[in-house]
Amino acid sequence: MKFKSFANKNQYTVMLLVMLAAVLVFFSITRGSLLWTGDAWYGMAMQFPEYGLMTLGVMFCFLTGNIDMSFVALGNFATIFAVRFMAANAPEGASEGHVRAVILAGILIMLLICLIGGCINGILVTKLGIPPVMATIAMQLVWQGLSTALTQGNTVTGLPAMYTEIGHSQLFGFLPFPLFIFIVAFIGCALIIRYTVYGEMIYMIGTNVKAVRYSGINTDRVVILTFVLTALISGVGSLIMVSTMASAKADYGSSYVMRVILILVLAGILPDGGMGKISDLLLAIVIIQIIASGVNMFANLNTYYASLIWGALLLIVLIMSTKLSGGIFRIRDDKKKKQVSTQ
Repeated sequence: MKFKSFANKNQYTVMLLVMLAAVLVFFSITRGSLLWTGDAWYGMAMQFPEYGLMTLGVMFCFLTGNIDMSFVALGNFATIFAVRFMAANAPEGASEGHVRAVILAGILIMLLICLIGGCINGILVTKLGIPPVMATIAMQLVWQGLSTALTQGNTVTGLPAMYTEIGHSQLFGFLPFPLFIFIVAFIGCALIIRYTVYGEMIYMIGTNVKAVRYSGINTDRVVILTFVLTALISGVGSLIMVSTMASAKADYGSSYVMRVILILVLAGILPDGGMGKISDLLLAIVIIQIIASGVNMFANLNTYYASLIWGALLLIVLIMSTKLSGGIFRIRDDKKKKQVSTQ
């Protein structure tokens, strides 16, 4: 009875645990000798923090019933500026202290650009009334166009070695630094959601924005803040990606948009808003990374099938979501109708 009660209250958690077990069993049978090695799991721990941080950022938009499609393009645009600044102001032979100051300034410039980009998204959605998906797709094209124009489609290099080491360094001799950053960000996001007024408000806005607005809360300000938070957290993921790649480019991480949306939907954090748990998000990230790494273990599988795999998996997840408790999307619509009818 206790398990049944838990399963009813945590349907996505149960689904994710079953999926995790199934994925592990499948790859253990087909590629067990490659999967269960220290190098394989260390590689996973180095890879997922990039898009894991982006997923944490976009999660806030989803919880408010919005969506951001521009986070990767904005991050690329901002990192191009940051890399150019670092390359120009940290020449070879510069003192260690000078290089540290330049790196810090470059990071601040990058985050400032992300902050401005997040504000633009929020204003387009709240003040101009443009649907979030259309507004952020438009800004995605803007950032991509600006990045391509600035670089002529070329890779921007010249990062100080001190910065590129971040993406490959370890703490305590075993913990990848990108993973450490993700853990800190995950804990911070969990605390925001669980223990702050802002965390309560984003769930309320995602559930019924009109009711929240009638209660006297400035929903526009909260939504703009959410887009800013999304841009900043995603930007940290872009910073890690640049450190790992030792360069910046207009199209880096383009596949992460689909992957982030897949993870969020898999975790039950839907763009409908007002639902989902950050603990389920962590499970979904782990599952997707295992699948991504597992697929790469098949030498004969063409890497160009990646989009097909993620698209098919997203479709399967959507079908599974609609079947949970008679259709999770229908349940969300029913809840909204009931709340509107009581006003």
